[in-house]
Amino acid sequence: MEFLYFLESIRNGFLDVFFIICTSFGEELVLVSLFAIIFWCISKKLAYRIAFSYFLSGVAVQGLKVHFRIERPWVLDPEFKPVEQVMDTATGYSFPSGHTQSSTSLYSSVSFYFKKRWLYAVSFIIIAAVMLSRMYLGCHTPKDVLVSFVITIVISIAVSLIYDNLNSNTLTDILVMLLIFALSAGLFGYSYHVVNSGLTTDVLAMDGFKAAGAGAGFAIGWFIEKHYINFNPKNSRVWLQLLKVVIGLAGALAFKSGLKLLLGDTIPANTFRYFMVIMWVTVIYPIIIKNFIKEPIQF
Repeated sequence: MEFLYFLESIRNGFLDVFFIICTSFGEELVLVSLFAIIFWCISKKLAYRIAFSYFLSGVAVQGLKVHFRIERPWVLDPEFKPVEQVMDTATGYSFPSGHTQSSTSLYSSVSFYFKKRWLYAVSFIIIAAVMLSRMYLGCHTPKDVLVSFVITIVISIAVSLIYDNLNSNTLTDILVMLLIFALSAGLFGYSYHVVNSGLTTDVLAMDGFKAAGAGAGFAIGWFIEKHYINFNPKNSRVWLQLLKVVIGLAGALAFKSGLKLLLGDTIPANTFRYFMVIMWVTVIYPIIIKNFIKEPIQF
């Protein structure tokens, strides 16, 4: 806590705004939106690398959160005060850091894909800024962000090494799908056991259920898209690419917000809601793109 107290002592209005901006680079909304845009419009190969790293590390980090159940710094030490604007968004437990996991999976995957020195440097700076922002804002301790970084970077490196060298065929892809689905189901089952045993509340464990739903959605969506849809994200018409992004993100938001209004904020509802958001991104919308948002035929 000493380092957090030091950061608290140097806070001012400018740094508060600066680090709130920095922390946004690790927000779930930013990561999923960038993944979707890359997937729909740029490169499915890159998007899948990001997704494998993100969902696998997400299951690991959320599993550790539910298992250790370490409270936020201001709960552990009531004398410590976080930046007030971020308290409402700091849901769930503190260890390990979810923002660090999100940012590391995204930006490291991009740098590993392109293998450019300047991109490694930029990615490292962004990830470090997100990690520091989480401590400056009072949401996490150094242990929270460092453990999350190590877990995620190891998974991201493993994905970058394995993805291109994996002998991809139907059987292998089925096994990969079942593995990710099983890990997601395991996270759901363990989180439910912890809640049902009275060791935590559904509110504090809710991020684990969301991660489980999203992970299961990706496992199934990745397999279906790869083997049965296989749409082409490229398009020479800029306006069509922009149209894809607008419609796609609007649809994702409709699933995320609409299902919450319809189904509420329960464990089954949130698990299903995040499952459907990822299914929209990877299956439902690609079918629409393939059949209706196509480049005009030139005569």
